[in-house]
Amino acid sequence: MKNSGGMFEGMVGIVLAAAAAVAAVFGLFNSVLADLVPPFEDSQQTVGFVSAGTVAVLLILAIFIQRRLTTVQTRTMGIVSVLLLLGSLAVYFPFRDLTRTYVYRHPPASMANAGQTRHIRGDLHEQGRRRVKEMTIAEAVYQLGGPDTVNSLGILWSEGSRLKVVGTMERYYVALIMLLTTTIFMAGLTLWRRQQSEKTRRSTSRR
Repeated sequence: MKNSGGMFEGMVGIVLAAAAAVAAVFGLFNSVLADLVPPFEDSQQTVGFVSAGTVAVLLILAIFIQRRLTTVQTRTMGIVSVLLLLGSLAVYFPFRDLTRTYVYRHPPASMANAGQTRHIRGDLHEQGRRRVKEMTIAEAVYQLGGPDTVNSLGILWSEGSRLKVVGTMERYYVALIMLLTTTIFMAGLTLWRRQQSEKTRRSTSRR
């Protein structure tokens, strides 16, 4: 009974740790990383999918991490966590550059309007480059009637080009969330498993 109770508590702890890791990463995207959240139409659906998918991945990983870890296993899990962190950085920097290039705020900062919203643009076609000239994207969109008009009429870029950018941003967003969450979870779970193993060894040696 004690073993089953301990196993149940352990599973509850793992589930809570997985949920906490997901919450921590989404907390980052709601604060310091808010500018990396792509402003596309189906963002809530993507967030829901990523949340459920990430928790599932974390629970599957927890199954493969034994309750007691040897020193070699602990080092291996630490190395995997570092590699995941490096993978997160490898996704973060191109994603940041992509966001800086293709996300603009409307109306432009030069206008006396506090209600700015973020929008995704596509690659400028030839006529679009001529229309923009020396203006910023936000200024050009504002003068041409706003994001809805520019997107629907293809005044500066084609809708296909814009949707391609949206898809790329969505994939980067999903990858970065899953990598960051898995890194945090694996590092925390490995440390917790290691501490549990140390406690078990100490109690056994006292006997």
